[in-house]
This record gives sequence, C-alpha cells and structure tokens, in this order.
Amino acid sequence: MAERAKEYFRYLAVDPRDQAWGLWVTGGGFQPAAAGADPIPRRRHPPGHFYTWEAGRVLAEFAVVYVTHGAGEFDSQATGLMDLLPGDAALVFPGTWHRYRPRRDTGWGTYWVHFHGEIPLRLLSAGVFGPARAVVRTGVDAQLLDAFRQLLDGLRSGSANCGVVAAAKTMEILARLQEAAAPRQRVPQVQQVIRRARLALEADSAGMPGIEDLVAGSGMSRTNFFRAFKDRTGQSPYAYHLQLTIRRAEEMLRNSTLSVKAVATALGFRNPYHFSKLFKKKTGFAPRAYRDHWQGLAGEERGAPRTPGRR
Repeated sequence: MAERAKEYFRYLAVDPRDQAWGLWVTGGGFQPAAAGADPIPRRRHPPGHFYTWEAGRVLAEFAVVYVTHGAGEFDSQATGLMDLLPGDAALVFPGTWHRYRPRRDTGWGTYWVHFHGEIPLRLLSAGVFGPARAVVRTGVDAQLLDAFRQLLDGLRSGSANCGVVAAAKTMEILARLQEAAAPRQRVPQVQQVIRRARLALEADSAGMPGIEDLVAGSGMSRTNFFRAFKDRTGQSPYAYHLQLTIRRAEEMLRNSTLSVKAVATALGFRNPYHFSKLFKKKTGFAPRAYRDHWQGLAGEERGAPRTPGRR
C-alpha cells in the first residue's frame, strides 16, 4: 500500500552516550514528492544535505533511502545510473559521491535514515555491504516498513533514549536489507528432508516420533537418512530428540510445581526412575536437586527465604 504520510524529518546531534553502542543515528525522515515536484532533499534541510542533481553530493556518514511508492533514479560512482522502484533501497556510503531523485511523472515516497559508527564501518570492511551493491531490491516489505515507522516514532517522541532506539531500528533495517541482498540459492533436497525431520522432532513434546515414519517420509534409506541427519546436526535423531526432551524437562522443573513423576509422564517416560537417571546423566543434577537449585537462586534474587518446591 502506498504511503501518503506528510513530510517529516529530524536531525540529531551526536551524543557520546549513543556512540558507546557502536552505531548512532544522525537523522531520519519520510519524504513525499508529488509528480512534477522538485528533486529531494529540499532547501530547508541543513547545509550538506541539500544538493542539486547536477552537482550531487558526498556525505561523511551512511544513509539508507527506501522507496515506498512511485519511482525514481539513483546514481553513484560505483553503480552508475539505476532505476529505483517501490521496495528498492539505496545505500549511501561515507565519502562516496551520489545523487537520487524521483521521476517527475510519478513522484515517490521515501523513508530515509543517516547514521555512522563502528558497526556499519565493520560491515562495510567485511563486505556485507558495499558501494558496488548500493541498490537492494527488497520489494515492499511490511517488516521493513514497520522498522522505519518505529524509527521515526522514536525520533518524534523526543525521549532521552530516542537515539538508542533509532540505532536499534537502523540495525534491524540493515539486517533485513542484508537478508534481501543475499543470493537466493535452491535448498538441496537432502537439506529440506533433514529440516522437516528436525521440525517433527521439535514439535513432539511427549515422546519420540516413530523413526521409521521419519525415514519413510524422507525418500532415503535408513542408513543414508541417519548419516545425513548427523552430518547436519552433529547428532543422531535419537540424541537430538533427547536433548530437546531434557531441555523441556528443565523448563518444567524451573517453572512449574508438577511433581517429578508428572514431568516424566508429560514427556513420555513410563518409568520416573529412568527419567531421573537420564536427567542426572545429562545435567549433573537429579530432578529434585535441579528444582531446589533454581528455586534457591530465584529466592535469592527476590530476597525471599528459600522454600522447597513440591516434590
């Protein structure tokens, strides 16, 4: 859906407290431009941000410009002239000449954020992003739009921590752009089979799914299925499911008043003694001792006297 919000922008002074986070935002906004309007940014922006198409500009910081509707074009030393369509993001890098503008016949709407810091510099150095790949075609992404909207909501709030919140949202924006920029590779069939098997194991909270059913559904021989599963998880299906079961047992002992027998039954163990023995082997605690240990820690945090849990 096309954005029809009014223009908004805010520039921030660099706060040394924000710099400690490794990324700080220096400005952000939403810029609508109607068909036939002048290129952006407009003259009321601070010096260094306004520019003409003929001259372009060079920033001392990073920027992301995200097109929500309409169309335009982006030009830089590394990319040359490129079209910008809804869902496209243009990344600007420090010291890199660039320019961008809406098409006169369509106008556009763009969210933008300017930022700097050790984190984006490290991403640039590591090749996660780079001037030659300055345009990322994400499509109009609801989660990316929400991140920009929440970033601007934080700037509008004027709260003491709005810069930190804006920085966190900028990191989310970069992460979503990186995901969109990653090459789309076809997932090998074996990898899909093992993924489905893992999901089946993780979904079963009470007992081991029939291993023969998993093998039969894989289209692989039993030997090849077990080998592929271990190659990708480091464990057999049995060991993988047991690890999940012990983790669930820990959660139930920490966060419920169920007896050890009830926990064992809920997890598919017919013999509570066998459950207790296996739990101790994997965690180093008998189930009751494990519960007492965690209840003791919780009591210390609350400053309350320690009380034994239900056995």
